[in-house]
Amino acid sequence: MESKEIVHELYNDISKNSETDMEEVKEVLLKVYNKLDRVKDDAPLINRLANFLYFKAFTEKLKFTRNQEELINKLAQIGGRAGLNGAYRSDYSSKGQFD
Repeated sequence: MESKEIVHELYNDISKNSETDMEEVKEVLLKVYNKLDRVKDDAPLINRLANFLYFKAFTEKLKFTRNQEELINKLAQIGGRAGLNGAYRSDYSSKGQFD
């Protein structure tokens, strides 16, 4: 599964930088990684993940490396396939949406 590999690579890349302000992002990535095996269609989940990452980067001024940005963009492309199923009207900043 392509999205699971991307989430895994992004998690590992962020872990190497060990920024303390990235702990919540790493926690969400881990939740999504574990959940990907249990969902039939990963696009809506990946869409929420990409929105969460973009929102966190903007509001908390998180700095992603060039490689991390490329991985997030790949996730956004996968999430874009969700179409109307990806429409999500909840709090983008909440990590609880991934429980």
